[in-house]
Amino acid sequence: MRFLLIQPPFVQLNAPYPAVHCLDRFLRDRGHDTVVRDDSAGLYRELMAPRSVRRILSDAETALKARPAPDPETALQTARYLSYRDRWVEWAEPLARFLSGGDPALAFRLSRVPDDLPLGRRAETFLEEREGLLKPEDAPALAIRILDDLGDLVAYALDPDFGTVRYAERIASSRAEYGPISEAAESGYLMREFYRPRLREEFRALSAPVPDFALLTVPFPGCLAGAVAAAREVRRAFGPGVRIALGGGYVSTELRRLRDASVFSDIDYLCFDAGYGALASLIEGAEAERAGRPVPAPYRTARRAPDGEVEYCGQPPEDDADPAGIRRTPCPDGDRFASLEEEALRSTFPDYRNADFGSCVRAPYSDNPMHRIWSDPPWLKYQLAYGCYWHRCSFCDTRLDYVRRYLPSDPGALFDAARAARDRTGLSGIHFTDEALPLPGLLEFARRNRAEGRPFSFWGNVRFDRVWTADRCALLAASGLTAVSGGIEIATDRGLAMTGKGFTFPDLVRALAAFKRAGVLVHGYLIYGFPAQTPGDLVDSAEAVRQLFAAGLLDSAFWHRFVLTRHSELYARWRTGKEPDLQPVDRGGNFATNDLEFRGSERWDPYDGPLEALLADWMAGKGLDRPVRPLVPGGPGPSLAPDRVGTLARAAAEHPYEGEVLPARPRVHWLAGLPALTAVRASSGGRAASARTAAGGLARVEWFDRGRPAGIDLPRPGAERLAEALAALARRPDGMDPDEFLAAAGAVGAGDGLLTALRGEGLVLV
Repeated sequence: MRFLLIQPPFVQLNAPYPAVHCLDRFLRDRGHDTVVRDDSAGLYRELMAPRSVRRILSDAETALKARPAPDPETALQTARYLSYRDRWVEWAEPLARFLSGGDPALAFRLSRVPDDLPLGRRAETFLEEREGLLKPEDAPALAIRILDDLGDLVAYALDPDFGTVRYAERIASSRAEYGPISEAAESGYLMREFYRPRLREEFRALSAPVPDFALLTVPFPGCLAGAVAAAREVRRAFGPGVRIALGGGYVSTELRRLRDASVFSDIDYLCFDAGYGALASLIEGAEAERAGRPVPAPYRTARRAPDGEVEYCGQPPEDDADPAGIRRTPCPDGDRFASLEEEALRSTFPDYRNADFGSCVRAPYSDNPMHRIWSDPPWLKYQLAYGCYWHRCSFCDTRLDYVRRYLPSDPGALFDAARAARDRTGLSGIHFTDEALPLPGLLEFARRNRAEGRPFSFWGNVRFDRVWTADRCALLAASGLTAVSGGIEIATDRGLAMTGKGFTFPDLVRALAAFKRAGVLVHGYLIYGFPAQTPGDLVDSAEAVRQLFAAGLLDSAFWHRFVLTRHSELYARWRTGKEPDLQPVDRGGNFATNDLEFRGSERWDPYDGPLEALLADWMAGKGLDRPVRPLVPGGPGPSLAPDRVGTLARAAAEHPYEGEVLPARPRVHWLAGLPALTAVRASSGGRAASARTAAGGLARVEWFDRGRPAGIDLPRPGAERLAEALAALARRPDGMDPDEFLAAAGAVGAGDGLLTALRGEGLVLV
């Protein structure tokens, strides 16, 4: 069969989102023909073309003439933006091309800030912060702000739903009805004037043979309007015979309780969860229909039944937070499709054969290196596991399949796919998109990376639990790990307990210290407004975060306002009477209704601004020596000791191996430089050492660890054996069994002492 796979705009600019490329590989491996369209960065680049910019500015001028500015400042700014219309026509495409890796010499011109640049508020603020003095490496940050200024004009004058990494997000998030989404897809300025005409033109080239299926992925709310617009153009171009399916994280999260069947006027199926099983069942159904056989109900899908109602097929009933009134039809072959899906999740990884990295756009919005990692470089995206190995956090959607069902991937198959993608694209950076990186899979990927000469650097999301020991972090950093992000949520012992994180505050500090000692960048996710939280909890959490920054254990962080969801552990506990103080407010609706309000949430409104301001200062290195004051007038101050984090961090540094849990059969690895054998200097042991040296009794094994010299003195035969053993260990990507290493070093009888002496000086035990 022939498949058209579409990533609608706008999801991200700097790298292809992996969903369509996973499906592309899955289908090609099964002998199907595929055509892949990634319209995220592609549409953005088209909008920056001279003809598009000229059209946008002409339409904006017309719109603004018909709508008086609400105040003099707005009038001044819109006049300024329009006065630059010729300059934007000249500059937009070269800037976009520059951000996509073309014309690198433009950096030197931009760093001089030439007079003909179109400067709006974002670019102007950026220049003021730097007093107009830029280096060539600052040029990408200036370029993206100039283009964002143009985007601001679009949003103000023509299309309030426009955003470079979202479109109509505000009307797609937990929306009660489908109507506003349908309207945005039909009459939104960018959809109407650019995206849909672009699709019509390109679909004409695909008219023969007609696709059997069109698959659209919606990972985030901001992609939904574009997906609906694309579905309508698919139907217009290819007729009623093509089957249109919609899947992705947004569908699997928000539309599990859908009752509004009007969405099925635009698409035929909603596919839930991983999607492989649902897609395989739809393919078999299409083949059965072609052959004139009865078509059984598909697996993990929703569709419109003959009577016009929404019908859920092959869905596990426990997936739904409130199954009342939802029609369910079993899938007769559900177990087989579940097995097929599990196999696909373990072994199917994108090779990015049909990805266009050349259209990706860098978006360096921050000087913070951890912030830039998300939006600046292009990444190859993979998963080491489906789901979360913990899946107990009370605020998380733990009842959803992509969190609850933990299924490790095959690291070997993943590494092979990544190697093929690197050979094809020239890229060697990997973003692991796991809910939480599983240590066994990560260690195996790192081992393969070491065996191949460390071609990949990688980063991803982790849980800051006890598995991240000092030695494991050191080994992973030496194997290519550059950064981690992870949920801290409420940074107190009580806060970690109430959110079900599964680790204590000392555990958190020890894990952060291990990552930072290894040179790994760290980002922390924080929440506030949790129902059981008190203002005192929040102030203590803020003070703990300040101390974490002051101790150098965090590079960046972000506060999220807590949102109650139907598929969370907290909501499940409320439904069973275990959270009697929680009072959810169900506003009803028939479309996207996962997010819920709850009584009392408004009391956290006054904290929004102060928390954001504090965090901005701390990430800029400001105010780190001042304990947090009350966040709102009359509120409590912190009760956390001002040296709480410092005390724990010092303990982690002085006793890095205390309390660590090692596997039953750990292995040793050597991370330092190759050893050399030298004579012991007289100064190291006085006259007695000089005598032994002269007699050939002692020798020194020397090496460099993290750029500093290290070594150990041993009798010459033992020193020679140790040097040989360390050199052999250094060349073993998989490390050695400790007994094997000690036997090679001739130190079986004194093994504990030798391992203790070498640990932290280049040797790690994992």
